[in-house]
Amino acid sequence: MLNLPDHPISDRHARGLRRNLERRIRDRRARYKPVRRPQKFGPRVRMVHEFLFDTLGHSRVIMIEGTRKFAMWGYCELNEYCVYQLHGHALRKHADGVWSERYDFPLLATPHFFDRIIQGLRFEGHTLITTMIDVVRLLIDQVGIDESAPLDQWPTWQHSSSAWFALDYGLAAGDIPNHGGVVLRTIIPTAGLHPDRREDWEAMRAAGQHVSISRLSPS
Repeated sequence: MLNLPDHPISDRHARGLRRNLERRIRDRRARYKPVRRPQKFGPRVRMVHEFLFDTLGHSRVIMIEGTRKFAMWGYCELNEYCVYQLHGHALRKHADGVWSERYDFPLLATPHFFDRIIQGLRFEGHTLITTMIDVVRLLIDQVGIDESAPLDQWPTWQHSSSAWFALDYGLAAGDIPNHGGVVLRTIIPTAGLHPDRREDWEAMRAAGQHVSISRLSPS
């Protein structure tokens, strides 16, 4: 969806690519007119899959699971605050038809985070959606949600503060609030890590502790 050059690009170029992508998405959604929702599971899955990928593109959508009775996609969109939010869309096959479900995941990413992925990780096959999915898995596995917290404060995280996420391809920085959405602010590819940061990244990976909260400064 993005035609990128074979050499490093500037911040200004990355912002231009991102704005161009947003314009394309708006134009495609304005033109896209899906057919009537089919009642059978297979055609319904194909319709949703086509709609998401044709309007958002491969950098913003991923199919997480697809079986004969269940299909789920993850995708990210700009919200009213101009940050990207992770969403999910699922279809379940039941005797009385197809049930459609939509989820809002408590993970956000700034436009700067998207720019950094375009500049440093796009040629390695990583996209905004795949990176956000990787961070969600770390949040669930290594940060955790307090299930005893009030529903109006969901999710309440078991740990909160500024944090680093040691992915296998880079070091992502963000903020984990006491409750609410986690915000990803920047990401540094492993090839661009300074020696001290690389030592921290390697230590986190070796120890199996891929989330570091308030141990490093995300500045």
